[in-house]
Amino acid sequence: AFSLCFILEFIQQYLLTRTSERIAQRCRSAFVSSVLSRDSMTFDASSGELSNQLSSHVDRLREGLGERISLFIKSLSSFVTCCTISFIIDWQTSLFMIWSGPIYIVSAALIPKLSKNATKKTLKISEEANGIAEESIINVKTVASCNGQNQMIERYASALESGI
Repeated sequence: AFSLCFILEFIQQYLLTRTSERIAQRCRSAFVSSVLSRDSMTFDASSGELSNQLSSHVDRLREGLGERISLFIKSLSSFVTCCTISFIIDWQTSLFMIWSGPIYIVSAALIPKLSKNATKKTLKISEEANGIAEESIINVKTVASCNGQNQMIERYASALESGI
C-alpha cells in the first residue's frame, strides 16, 4: 500500500508541476508579446518593475498551480481517510477531530491574508531595487566613466534597506 501511495503521489506531483510550468511559460510568452506590441510611451513603470512583476506574478501562478494544489489534494485525502478510520475505530475521538478540522482550516486561511501587506511592500521595494540595478547595468559605461559605482551600490543598498 505504501509503494502504491508513493507512486501515485509522485505521478500527481510530476503532472501538476509539468502543467504549471507549461502554463507559466504560456503566460510569459503572452505577456512579452503583449508588451512588445504596445508603444513604449504607454508604460509608467521602468523595465525593472515590468520584469520583476512578470517574474513574481508568474512564479506565484506556477506555485499555486503546482505545489499548492498538490498539497491541498494530499491534505484533503488524508483528512477524509483519517476521519473514516477514526469513525471505524472510535467514534468519540472522531467527533473531536471533525470539530478541530474547521478551526485549522480557518487559521490556515487567515495567515496568507494577514501577510499580504508585507508581501506587497516587499515586492515594491524589490521593484525599486531591480530598477536601480538594471539602470546601472544598462548604463555601465557611463557609470564607470563617472566613477559612480559606489553611488549606484549605495542607492541599491538603501533601496533594499528601506524595507527593513
